[in-house]
Amino acid sequence: MKWCKKVVSLIISVCMVMTFISLKESSAIAKEKEGREEVRVAVLEAKEATTPKSVEQVIHVLKEYGIKAEKISPKEVAKDKLEKFDVIVIPGGRSLNQAEALGEKGREAIKEFVKRRGGYIGICAGTYLATKGEGKYDSYLGIVNAQVVDIEHWNRGCGDVQIKVKSLEHPVISGYYGTLTVHYKNGPILKKIDVPGMPSYVELASYISDIHDNGPEGITPNTLALIASEYGEGRIVLFSFHPEYTAGLGKMLMQAVLWCAKTSPEEYPLKLKKSHDVKVKGAWLWGSTVYNLGVDGAKIITDQMKEYGFTDIFLLVKGTAGRVDYNSRIALGLAHPDRDILKEVVEEAHKKGIRVHAWFVVNSDKQWATLHPEDRMVHIKKGPDDSRISPLSINYREYVKNLVKEVLENYKVDGIHLDYIRYPHVVFGFNENYEVTEAVKIGIDMNKIKSLIDRTFYTDKDGKSIFEAYDRGDKDVVGWIEMRKNAVKSFAEEIKEVVKSYSRKVKFSAALMPEGAYDSNFLTAQNDSRTFALVHYGQDYKDASSIYDFAVPMLYWGDYGKSPQWTAVLYNNAVEMFDNNKRVYAGLQAYSPVKTYDLCDAVNYIRQSESEGIVFFRFGTFGLSKTAVKEAKDGEKVMTVIMTNPLNQDNSPNVDITKVEIELKGNYVAKEIVETSSEISAKISESGKVVIITGNPCIPQNGTLKIAISVRGEEPKDVEPAQVRFYVTDKYYEVRVYNQY
Repeated sequence: MKWCKKVVSLIISVCMVMTFISLKESSAIAKEKEGREEVRVAVLEAKEATTPKSVEQVIHVLKEYGIKAEKISPKEVAKDKLEKFDVIVIPGGRSLNQAEALGEKGREAIKEFVKRRGGYIGICAGTYLATKGEGKYDSYLGIVNAQVVDIEHWNRGCGDVQIKVKSLEHPVISGYYGTLTVHYKNGPILKKIDVPGMPSYVELASYISDIHDNGPEGITPNTLALIASEYGEGRIVLFSFHPEYTAGLGKMLMQAVLWCAKTSPEEYPLKLKKSHDVKVKGAWLWGSTVYNLGVDGAKIITDQMKEYGFTDIFLLVKGTAGRVDYNSRIALGLAHPDRDILKEVVEEAHKKGIRVHAWFVVNSDKQWATLHPEDRMVHIKKGPDDSRISPLSINYREYVKNLVKEVLENYKVDGIHLDYIRYPHVVFGFNENYEVTEAVKIGIDMNKIKSLIDRTFYTDKDGKSIFEAYDRGDKDVVGWIEMRKNAVKSFAEEIKEVVKSYSRKVKFSAALMPEGAYDSNFLTAQNDSRTFALVHYGQDYKDASSIYDFAVPMLYWGDYGKSPQWTAVLYNNAVEMFDNNKRVYAGLQAYSPVKTYDLCDAVNYIRQSESEGIVFFRFGTFGLSKTAVKEAKDGEKVMTVIMTNPLNQDNSPNVDITKVEIELKGNYVAKEIVETSSEISAKISESGKVVIITGNPCIPQNGTLKIAISVRGEEPKDVEPAQVRFYVTDKYYEVRVYNQY
């Protein structure tokens, strides 16, 4: 009996110990899930060696993600103070000065730190420092299997340049794809070398731009802009460009830090701010889109816009053909003589508190060109154009101003919005009555101008002569471009005078070509430059900032072969050119070939930039959805998604939606369909991440569908809770959807 009691007692003790161990393990697992120990980041700060702005911006960007970074001096590095950190960032500055400031002891301390599992991130000068140097550069660390190309021309240029993502799956560059626009400032151009015993690196991105403002051509294209490597037990990421200065790349810098610290965004408890919604939500709208829906077209469209939070309509009242969409007494042609589209839209929009801007296409007017051939823009080779009008024509200026005045006096519009207030291309602008006469009057050598344009596009076809001549300050080219620029500016100023003399409350705005927002010249970035915009269009953002109440850069990334991150860079540049007073709204592409994920990315980039407004081109080409999540019982939540199909037959006869996909974001998982229509079929994928809806159709033109889904998980802070995609026809051609949240 005593023996049995001892056995029972022993068993109970063992069970208690095992339970204690199990509880400890459970607690450890729970703690691990909550997030690992805080990542500690040191940012080198050294007088005359690191750029203060780069240091501060690195710290600021990481703080936005909840990662604490602090400055460290060269003396502290040399005294082994790196031991309390996981990652060191060597920012922009001067690499030789950095090496000197660190001294031999500091440089060895960094090498030992990385070798023993530490992380190293180099930015510009910090990347130079990490490479293997020779001669005067032999104080470089040599912790990567790379060397700098053409180092004697290190000051090759500054500004926005283009890079191409190469390793989509690597954690550092996760979520980025295609062509990115980055801020470059004399960064190193890297090449592989073969140091025995040192691992090769992973190529993450390469340069597209030929950066040669102060150096030879042909060096940078296809060379490496971003690499990841290892050294001993540590990890290294080297940026040739500046992610801390580049809009939309904060996430990349954060991912680089976490990868170097041997963790990830999924494991580490990031503290993300909820993204900022825009105050102004607008869409360009064709009069034909309203007309094609019948007499209730304006009501249907404004009802949809009100439901999804739109605040502004930019209604086309004068298009490229020159016909107007209102009952004009002076216009040369009416687009829809049986209807007054402007009146219909203004009345319906104002009932719902939506503002209406009358959208005028300015320097393209086929009606005027037909009746007044002497005012046509003249192509250098093809002669007079059949629709484009010289901005120097006094008679045409008066005609446009009278149209604007007529609209202001007869319709309660909230704004006048200009488009095509520019030249279309540098090969236009050779009207003998206007541009040529003006150029000769101010002493411009027109033979030189024509010769340079010939070499650029026709004889040599080098694609650069006229642009590089402008960058290098050729007085005739600069004079020619200034003359065209002044023609555009003075025309806009005259229209502004008409608007503001009628009412100071009426907003005056314009759609601008995007290239004018680049922070680079042609020698640095070729066609992706401000020079390109000035030479071709005569359109200047600085001029625009003094003329318009607000501007809308047409950031149509798909048409330009860019990724949505490009929109963030050009938007932020434009805001800076407008003196940081937020008089810039982002014009976003919402038509093919853009997909829903592209559009969502672009919207999120602009929201993260704390934009005042977004304007979509154009209403009738994209779907609408909005998502709301509310708490339910037992820790579950109900996600309600409302979807509307406003597609118009302007571009395609297929406007009925036959399939919808709702992809849940963050760690949301769908459990059950709670509510939906009986006419459609809805199912949840095996992963629980996608809800698939089908029907014939599931959302007809101008129809609305509502679905409620039981979900578990937490709402993401930086993106929409669910991404909705529409498909038309049996082939399931995707139609992009604006996902409001």
